[in-house]
Amino acid sequence: MDSFDLEIQTEFINEALMNLEEAESSFMELESAANSKPLLEKIFRLAHNLKGGARAVGFGDVAEFTHQLENLVSKIQKGGVPLTPDLVTVLLRSNDRLVEMLSELKGNLKATFENADLLKEIQSYLDGGTSPAEVEPATVEASEPPPVVPNATEFFSESTPIVAPTPATLVELAPIASAPAPETAPAPAPAPAPGPAQKVKSQGGEDEVVRVNLSRIDNLNDYVGELIVLQSVIQAQAQNQSPAFQGLMRQMVKLSKDIQSISMSLRMLPVKPLVQKLQRVVRDTARTLGKEVAFEVEGDQMDVDKTVLDRLADPLIHVLRNAVDHGLEMPEDRAQTGKTRQGTVRLSFSNEGNNLVVEARDDGKGINPEVIRTKAVEKGVISVSANLSEKQLIHLVFHPGFSTKSEASEISGRGVGMDVVKTNIERVGGQVEVISEVGKGSTFRMQIPLSLAVIEGLVVTSATNRYVIPLSQVQETINLNAHKIHTDKVGIGTCFDLRGTVVPLINIDDAVGAKKEAISSDDTGLIVNVGQQPMALVVKDILRSQQIVIKPLGNGVKAQKGWIGSCILGDGLPTLILSPTDLLENRLMGGAA
Repeated sequence: MDSFDLEIQTEFINEALMNLEEAESSFMELESAANSKPLLEKIFRLAHNLKGGARAVGFGDVAEFTHQLENLVSKIQKGGVPLTPDLVTVLLRSNDRLVEMLSELKGNLKATFENADLLKEIQSYLDGGTSPAEVEPATVEASEPPPVVPNATEFFSESTPIVAPTPATLVELAPIASAPAPETAPAPAPAPAPGPAQKVKSQGGEDEVVRVNLSRIDNLNDYVGELIVLQSVIQAQAQNQSPAFQGLMRQMVKLSKDIQSISMSLRMLPVKPLVQKLQRVVRDTARTLGKEVAFEVEGDQMDVDKTVLDRLADPLIHVLRNAVDHGLEMPEDRAQTGKTRQGTVRLSFSNEGNNLVVEARDDGKGINPEVIRTKAVEKGVISVSANLSEKQLIHLVFHPGFSTKSEASEISGRGVGMDVVKTNIERVGGQVEVISEVGKGSTFRMQIPLSLAVIEGLVVTSATNRYVIPLSQVQETINLNAHKIHTDKVGIGTCFDLRGTVVPLINIDDAVGAKKEAISSDDTGLIVNVGQQPMALVVKDILRSQQIVIKPLGNGVKAQKGWIGSCILGDGLPTLILSPTDLLENRLMGGAA
């Protein structure tokens, strides 16, 4: 195979996978759409283009399977097959099968597939209802000119121009206006990058969308990060320079921030494609359990960092499955308690400062703290005498291996789902909070930095070291000299009273395993909530708050729990970035047990 054929086949697969995401969304909408005709026309067009493109590039199995799917969609359009939930399930499974086939072809262009099982189900719908003569016969294809490789672009009619494939991940970007000269007014916020197969409209019509290797964007952000570090070093040296030099320095700082803002926006992608996948998760889970569920979404037009989006997928899948399985009651049980038979799961996205806030809420039976306590004692997670508040008990759902189910099912009960949620969210510097009321429902609230490349951080010092703490994890700061410190409280150790709540005090050097230092009344406490329990990470001093460019730990440094990464500060020296919630969690659980 020559390089041109390889390029065409690879590009076909990439575009096909993007369009199948769009097709899945359309299949999902069929069940609730008042008028299914536009959706069916769209699905038929996508299937027809996929079939033609697959034949053109030599993927016979994909073409034959899609041809049968196209026939089924055509029969649905003509009213020959009633559009039932079971039929929508078959359509979704067909879409899944195409995704599986194309994904395998991505690694092996000569792969072949056996689809007899699903083709048999599709054929049963084609044979039933109206006469098969009403379905578009396969002979129609014979009247069309035989496809040749260049005609594969028929499939790309709604997509981007063909580019040479590379092993790197590709993202699609809209053009960004040139940055203004320093003397002009501040530049407007850059438009975020559109998701797959999207185009951004400008005043002059439609802007073009270009595809860029993600590695190039990462390299750009690395260089911008180095520029910011160098700028802070120069800025520190410019304090004694002339007013004219300092003016130029201020202009450079502004321009650097504009460049940083633009480079960061290149990684921003919409959450809507993820929401479409989650909608499928809710639907399939509800059908498996025999429950009636309405899935509502708010704020899905937001854009977030690609890495954050990738890290959100698994936690949200587990949270939503948990809401349908554990949270919502069976329709009969809901009716007996005066609720509607159909439960509601609501997913919302919003901004709070520099953080993305995701809330997953259900109107189910809620979490009973006493049930959690009983199971936790039974499993040895806590002792019988453990004195935990209701919030702390509810937070035990995140404990590894903990589940209130006596037997594991295909969906849940192994005690790993909620642990995945907490681990993944805190790994990116975020926090998870659970709010629940028995009989009313539960809300899982996740707060995550919008970007993982730059954070707002507190630069702090200990007796011997300097660290950076993400500002998003700190609830408040306390001067310990204004509070009475207890050094020997049984079961807690060193602590103090904060508005009626006993707060343990942990020295930051002790938390990271460095030399342990005694806590002094001259120290400062950073109040951090761990499992709804406030704890204080003790530091000598808070130097300042500033934007921090996160760097991964080098290969020669062994990563530990509680270490997010590293950074270079204005003096050119490296500094560890810590996660207080991770550092303090083991202390809390040890105290609880």
